[in-house]
Amino acid sequence: MSRTPLLLLCAGILGLYWWMATSVSDSQCTTGDEIAHLTAGYSYWTTDDYRLQPENGNLPQRWAALPLLASRPTFPSLDQNAWRISDVWDMGFQWFYTSGNDLAAMLREGRRMIALFGVAMGALVFLWARRLHGDRGALLAVVLFAFCPTMLANGALVTSDITAACMFLAAVTAFWAMAHRLTAWTLLLFGLALGLLCVAKFSAPLIAPMCAALYAVRVAGRPALDASWPLPAVVAGRWRVALSLAGATLAACVLAIGVIWASYGFRYAMFNHYEPNRVRSLVGWDVLESPGGPVVGAITAARDHHLLPESYLYGFAHTYRFSRYRKAFLNGEYRSTGWVGFFPYTVAVKTPLALFGLMGLSAVYAASRRRTWPEWRGRLYAWSPLLSLFAVYWAFSLTSGLNIGHRHIIPVYPVFFVMAAGAAAWLGALPRWTGALVLGLAAWFAAESLWIRPRYLAYFNETVGPANAWRHLVDSSIDWGQDLPTLKAWLDRNPPKEPVFISYFGSGDLDYYGIKGTRIGDVNFDLRHRGVPGVLGGGLWIISVTQFQQVYTTARGPWDLKKEQHYHELLARVLELEQTKKRLTYQEGVEFEEYQFARLCHTLRDRQPLAEPGYTFLIFRLTDAEVMRALYEPIPIP
Repeated sequence: MSRTPLLLLCAGILGLYWWMATSVSDSQCTTGDEIAHLTAGYSYWTTDDYRLQPENGNLPQRWAALPLLASRPTFPSLDQNAWRISDVWDMGFQWFYTSGNDLAAMLREGRRMIALFGVAMGALVFLWARRLHGDRGALLAVVLFAFCPTMLANGALVTSDITAACMFLAAVTAFWAMAHRLTAWTLLLFGLALGLLCVAKFSAPLIAPMCAALYAVRVAGRPALDASWPLPAVVAGRWRVALSLAGATLAACVLAIGVIWASYGFRYAMFNHYEPNRVRSLVGWDVLESPGGPVVGAITAARDHHLLPESYLYGFAHTYRFSRYRKAFLNGEYRSTGWVGFFPYTVAVKTPLALFGLMGLSAVYAASRRRTWPEWRGRLYAWSPLLSLFAVYWAFSLTSGLNIGHRHIIPVYPVFFVMAAGAAAWLGALPRWTGALVLGLAAWFAAESLWIRPRYLAYFNETVGPANAWRHLVDSSIDWGQDLPTLKAWLDRNPPKEPVFISYFGSGDLDYYGIKGTRIGDVNFDLRHRGVPGVLGGGLWIISVTQFQQVYTTARGPWDLKKEQHYHELLARVLELEQTKKRLTYQEGVEFEEYQFARLCHTLRDRQPLAEPGYTFLIFRLTDAEVMRALYEPIPIP
């Protein structure tokens, strides 16, 4: 195929990807951290202040908020406590739900911007596959990217995951280009990609071992380097090549630091208007520096000498402090330090099986070719950037304590697509049935995506299936609070005639979507700061699957004898206070509410839900007697 039709076809496929990812926006409410990302990004542009959400990447937040500068939605007053204490959630709630702004339009515009990073990543996948597998492989790779449920689910959310994945791939690509032709343009390109990666997400330091591995491969692999002024046209000799690349990398790092400073308006101070004893960060520096160690020491030194913007250093320290221990769930187990097998498992169950089949066919084809050792070495050399990206990021992920979602493994998926693209070599090859198998697997892959649309985030392959997925994974692997519009549609079709009780995980606002009911066990996700609910009883019980698994309540984990004993202690405390006409403190009330909720969920564990809207809510219809039995009578405990 000639170049122009090929590029037009690629552009058409990526345009289809952008439309598929963004066109489902109105069927989803705010997911997870979107409310914080978009609020922070808009505040950066309009206030030149960087106090809100500095731990989640300046680049995607600014980029997503860019089109809102034209519509100028009403931003909450800065003369309030939420702004003074840097509470992005309170400020975001006001901006999204109480300021009269068009929430759907704000989300739509921000998501469309983030999806452009997805398009850029797809273009890089296309270029790598074409380089390694030719035109057919390039088309297969870009189709796999465009229809992958994981790419579609995260590609149009105002978060940092797709942006970071794109910039990791861009950075290793730019380094490899600079390592083979050292010019002012390639150096500038790598410095820019490196800087943008640094302000995309704080996992950016992983680029260092990736580039170190590529540096070693490049210096050992070829003894000459094409270059331009001020270097000779050809740098000959491994030591000269090594020194030239080291100098260029150092210069690129300086450029990257410039990009970081530019992202924060070339100002060190986090706060544009600082009022001593009134203005502060939501989490103090004393908390962030409490772990100690060499990383914290380096951050402190950089802070003391103003080497990088304060907000950037704060965000890095915040990420380091809170990413090592996070509550997580996997197949009925609960941990705060993660599992080595978490990401291998999520990849196994959230990747279409057809992709594994295509990767297998690609491997078989490669193994079937008779190549000499120099030919194999040349192939490995050409694959070095992708293999380095995969190996470093995969190794880091296996040891990560941040096991809250499949999305954190997205940077390895471009490597999967390029690997699978090698299966295109069977098209037109003998035996003929292999080409038909490749086309069949590609069609199956696309069909999986069309089948799950628009619930891309809830996609699980046939080994688990979305209807049963909540028993295995929760949080952003399936339930990021995105399905309030779906729940509202279900309630409109099935108007409840009894009381409604809701436990919701997410950042959406039930009142905004017209969903009425008593909230239970989810005080941490209720931005309206409600009081403790009244009497619980029979009715329609609507429970987010993450809440059902008790990942983030004080009754975390499966119900056991220890929890049962503590529940009875709380119950006795309630009865004692009732006799003296006193009430629980707020914290005591929250704990008792969450334990009541956890005990009820335990009794429902083997009960078939009435419905599962969006695969993220479990709906039960319970009588008063069933609720009273679940809350107060003896129940079986494993």
